[in-house]
Amino acid sequence: MVISLLHYAPSAAAALLTIYMALGRGVKTHRIVSYATAIAASVGLLGYLTDNPTNLLLIEFHSIHAWIGITALTLSIANIFIRGKHRRLHCAVGRVAALFSIVALLMGALILLGRVPIAGSDVANRQFPTSSKLPEVEATTFMNQTLMPISQQNNNAIVGMQVIDRATYRLRVTGLVERNVTMTYDDLLKLPAYSEVAYLPCVGGWGFWAKWTGFRITDLLDTAGVKPNGLYVMFKCADGYSTELPLSYVEGNQTLLAYGLNDVTLPMNRGFPLQVVADSKYGYKWAKWVVEIEVRSDPKLGFWESSGYSDSADVGSPPLR
Repeated sequence: MVISLLHYAPSAAAALLTIYMALGRGVKTHRIVSYATAIAASVGLLGYLTDNPTNLLLIEFHSIHAWIGITALTLSIANIFIRGKHRRLHCAVGRVAALFSIVALLMGALILLGRVPIAGSDVANRQFPTSSKLPEVEATTFMNQTLMPISQQNNNAIVGMQVIDRATYRLRVTGLVERNVTMTYDDLLKLPAYSEVAYLPCVGGWGFWAKWTGFRITDLLDTAGVKPNGLYVMFKCADGYSTELPLSYVEGNQTLLAYGLNDVTLPMNRGFPLQVVADSKYGYKWAKWVVEIEVRSDPKLGFWESSGYSDSADVGSPPLR
């Protein structure tokens, strides 16, 4: 759920090259620059489709941004073949491509700065007591909200899907607690269960509505007893991934660790046995395959945060530091 450099870097380079060609005079390497522009734009499009394969079908800011970029690419490629006797047309098409490139650059900058609201992410959280025994029949709606089918939900992972055995799984609570706690999967199902409808927003522009069922992290922490200097909660995952949230956020938002998705047991590729439901946070805070919770006194950057992503991850704020 991260910004794809394979998309943004080549696309930005292609846009700048297009603008340079349209505004430049007497460019001796015009043909070479044209080919370089088409190649960079094509790589950028490949990066977009790899990171976000369904977004082109939506009518919202990110998909409009994508189509504007694709239009600029199409014009740039077409312009390679418009030469010789069609000089005027060649120049006109180049200027139009540059105009689309400028718009695409500005829209991309707004996305990177977190100035574009992600659809559905501003809807208030709705959480209700429920049973930990799931129907195991996938729900299509919940609280008048249409849910994204699990088969259509995009998914990112740093090293691929983790396969965890329910029988041998253990969740550990460590760090600044009165006592370390180790709980089996069945132990976790005995904690008070809640369901909520929430939107998972990826910084890449896509996201989905889903029904999440699980237990409140605070109920788990209460069994361990958080020490007074415990201020942060670090989630460690089976694949080596990690991210953290302030304890104040976890308490204030009644944050869930979910074992159910759309009324079925969380599938292995979606993070079984547990995924963090970090309302109003970008997707890289929604840790999957959670195996340990460490309570800390000081903040510690997680996997993507260590690579320059914002530690706050608040939707609407710049995702990069």
